[in-house]
Amino acid sequence: SCSMATIASAPVYASHHVLQITPASTNPRVTEMGISTLFRMIGRDDVQGEVAAERIATLHAGKKTAVLYFRGSYSEGLAATAIAGLNRRGIQPIKIIKAAASASSYVDNIEALIDAGVEVLYLVGGGLDSGVLLRQLRQLNTSINVISSDTLVSKVFIEAAGAAGEDIPFTFPPEAAELSTSKPAVEAIKKMGLEPAGYTLLAYAATQSWIEGVRRANSFDADLVAAALRKAPVETILGPVSFDQKGDIHTSYPAFSWYRWKDGKRVALAH
Repeated sequence: SCSMATIASAPVYASHHVLQITPASTNPRVTEMGISTLFRMIGRDDVQGEVAAERIATLHAGKKTAVLYFRGSYSEGLAATAIAGLNRRGIQPIKIIKAAASASSYVDNIEALIDAGVEVLYLVGGGLDSGVLLRQLRQLNTSINVISSDTLVSKVFIEAAGAAGEDIPFTFPPEAAELSTSKPAVEAIKKMGLEPAGYTLLAYAATQSWIEGVRRANSFDADLVAAALRKAPVETILGPVSFDQKGDIHTSYPAFSWYRWKDGKRVALAH
C-alpha cells in the first residue's frame, strides 16, 4: 500500500509470476516499470500534483508558496510533479525543503518557512510525519495555509496532528462509500464491525478485478489474468473501471477530489 514498497517489491513478485494490484501506490514509477502483471486502483501522482498546483494557482494567486516533502519515492515524486505544475502556471516556490522522515522535531524546517515569509505550503509525506509537522507548525502560532495529499486520509495523520489537522485540504479519490454501486460492500464491511475508510474500498475493488480477471481467463496464471483484465471494463463497486497497457486505472469520474478532516471525520470540500 506504499509506493516505495511497491516499487521495490514489484520486480520480485513479477519474477515469480504473481499478479499485483495496489489500492494505494500513486507514484508514476509503479506503472512505468514495464511490468505487465502490475495494476493500480488509484490515480497517479502526476495527476495529483497537477490538481494541487491548480488549487494553489486558483485560490492562492500571488501568495508566497513553498513545498515541503519528506525523503522517499512517494513524497519526492509527488513534490516534483506539483512543482512542475506550479512552474507551468508561472509560480516559483520561494522555498523547497526536503525534510527527514520520522524525525521527532521539524522546528528547524518550520523556522525556515517562517523566515522566508511563506504564506502557502504544499506538504507531501506520510501521515505520521505530516501530522507531527502540522502540530508543531500550529504550536508556533503560524498562519501558513497548508495544502496536502492523499496520505492525510489515514487516521494516523489526524491522531498525530490533533486539532492542527482539522480543515487542511487534501486530495483523495472520490468517496467510494457514497457511490450507489458500493452500498452492498459498505453494509457488509460495517456488519463486520469495521469502517470502509481510507483505501479499504479500493482494495475491495482490486479484489473484484482480480476475480473477474480469473473468471475471464479461466486460469490463475498471472499473464493470462492480466491480459483478460485489459480486454474490457470491469464492473466493480467503483462502477466500471478499465486498465490501460501500463496498468493504470481509468474511471468515468476524476481521479482525485478535495477533502478535509472535520470533528474526526473526513468530509468533502465544496471547491
